[in-house]
Amino acid sequence: MPQTVRAFAPHREAAPLSTQLTPRAVAAWEARLGVDRQRMARPTHFVGPLGVQEWRGGTVMVPRDVENFRAVRYDRELSLTGSFCALHSPARIERTATLVEHEPRETLLVTVTSLRGRTVLRQNGQEYDYSAGDLVFVATTSPFAQATAAISDPAGLVIPLTMLGKHRALAERQRRPINKRSALSRAAAGFIRRFAADTAAADMPLPSSDTELAAVDLVTAALAELTVDDGYRLQDDALFNHQSALDLISRHHRDPEFTPDSIAAELHLSRRQLYRLFENTDQSLATRIADARVETAREMLLANPWLPIGNISAAAGFRSVATFRNRFKASHGVGPVEYRQRVMG
Repeated sequence: MPQTVRAFAPHREAAPLSTQLTPRAVAAWEARLGVDRQRMARPTHFVGPLGVQEWRGGTVMVPRDVENFRAVRYDRELSLTGSFCALHSPARIERTATLVEHEPRETLLVTVTSLRGRTVLRQNGQEYDYSAGDLVFVATTSPFAQATAAISDPAGLVIPLTMLGKHRALAERQRRPINKRSALSRAAAGFIRRFAADTAAADMPLPSSDTELAAVDLVTAALAELTVDDGYRLQDDALFNHQSALDLISRHHRDPEFTPDSIAAELHLSRRQLYRLFENTDQSLATRIADARVETAREMLLANPWLPIGNISAAAGFRSVATFRNRFKASHGVGPVEYRQRVMG
C-alpha cells in the first residue's frame, strides 16, 4: 500500500517573550483592559530602584534588572474586597516569613494574566506552573514567591479570608491541585479580569456589596472545584445563606408579615447569625425589604395609573399608607402621587 505523504507548513518559531516595558507595551495593555480612555483612573507608576521600594501590598518586588525596572498598577479598595490591574517587568514577587510575621495579612489573592509566558508559584514546599488564562490562588498567610521571566499583566481580587467562611481551608491548604482550565475556572478567570478592569482601572462608582459578594461566590466555587472531597458542599457557607436571604426578599417582600425574622426561620439561623451576614454591607435587612417594596410599588404606580395609592401600598407589602408614603419619599424625593403625576405627565 502506498504511503500517504502529508505536506506540513514550515515551522514558525514563536516570537520571543517581551522583557522591556515600553510605552507601546503599556498602551497595548491599557487597550486590552477595555476601559474607555476618558473614564480611566490614574495609575501608579514604579520606576527603577525607587519604584521597587515603593511597591507595597505586603510583598517584596525582586526584579531581574533593578535599574530598568518598570511597572504600572491600578488598584482600588472596594467595600468588601480590593481589585487591581498591573503590568510589570520580569520579576519575582515575594512574601517572606518576616513579612508574614510582622505584617500579617489574611487575604486570598486571585489573579489571572493574559500575556504569553509562565508564572511559577512556590508556596508551602510546592511549585505550581501557570500560563495565560489560568486562575492563580495565593493565600497571604504563608510565605510565597511568584516569578515571571517576561513582562506580566496580573489582574485580580484581594479577598479577606474571613469572607470565605469554612472554605478558608481550601485557600490555605498545602496541597492544592493545579486548576486545569475547567469550564468553571475559565468563566471565573474571564469574569475576574473584567471585574478588576472595571473596578480598578475605570474611574467609576464602586460596585454594590452584592456584586462583590457574587464575585466572591464565583471564586469560592472555583476553589471548591479543586477539592478532592466528593462530599464537599458549598451550601453550608455564609455566602450561600446571604444569597438565599436576598432571594427570599425578592420573592416574599410583598407579604406584610415578612420580616428579617421570617428569613432567619426559613434559613434555620438565629437572628445574630443572620445579621452577621449583612454587617459589612451598606444596607440592613430591614432596609433591603423596604426598598424592595418601594420598587414594587413604583412599578405598580406606572403600570396601573388608576389604581388607588392604598391598594398599591397593600399590594407592595406595606402595613400602612403612611409608611408607604414616607418610604417612597425618602427614596424618590417626592410622594407616590406626585411621582406618578410627574412621570405620566
